[in-house]
Amino acid sequence: MIDKKNILGKFNKIEDKMLVTRIIDKAAQAEKSWIAACSDFLDPYQRKTIESALHGVKDVEYKFDGGYKEAERTIVIFSPEQMSNHPSLSDYLTLLEIKLKTERYLSHRDYLGALMGLGIKREKIGDIIVDERSCSIIVLKDVADYILYNLNKIGHINVYTRLGKLENLEISVPRTKEIKCTVPSLRLDCIVSNGFTISRSKVAPLFSSGRVYLNWEPEDSLSAQVKEGDTVSVKGKGRVVIDEIGGTTRKGRIAVILKKLI
Repeated sequence: MIDKKNILGKFNKIEDKMLVTRIIDKAAQAEKSWIAACSDFLDPYQRKTIESALHGVKDVEYKFDGGYKEAERTIVIFSPEQMSNHPSLSDYLTLLEIKLKTERYLSHRDYLGALMGLGIKREKIGDIIVDERSCSIIVLKDVADYILYNLNKIGHINVYTRLGKLENLEISVPRTKEIKCTVPSLRLDCIVSNGFTISRSKVAPLFSSGRVYLNWEPEDSLSAQVKEGDTVSVKGKGRVVIDEIGGTTRKGRIAVILKKLI
């Protein structure tokens, strides 16, 4: 039997406890009913949290999957050990293919905004793979039909939405914009200011309102230090990856190369 109280004792943050509670309830449901269950999509930080919570849990099997091997966002599927036929990924996830009816390029943010504009919650949406004039989106099966019949425009651009097959998914290299800059220090607020072209005076409110994330974890400290490979996100503005940290200029500033997803 899953020891929920002991598991929750590992975590201090309210948000982590709430997340773990939801996921553990899914595991307990599978254990009790002998029927497989799955979570909503988890970002990498949430997945790491759940992996820690589930470490050592017995009586229920689980696996993380996002529709393809390198998926960033994943669900966790619980299946009781007693089940003879384990669930298929296609029982929970499906692929939607969106084609633009014009010669335009839309960004990850455009597609995500259109889906959320339909009232779809972010946790129902997995990875969004953007290509020229098209996009593949992995979603939970329970929202697929709603999106299929209601997503016909993104902004002013008409689109055609259809069901695809996960096994036919082709992953393209994400489009990025390189940003070369120099910063006085490797503080997070310096990276946010340069990566998203925001004046230093307007950066602090982003932190205080909980819109800044470092490696998918909410970060409220402007002075938090960053390193190569870190991912910095600002809700509503996208994300940048710290691709390279170089040497120091004559004026004592640090050269940094950022890659911004577009």
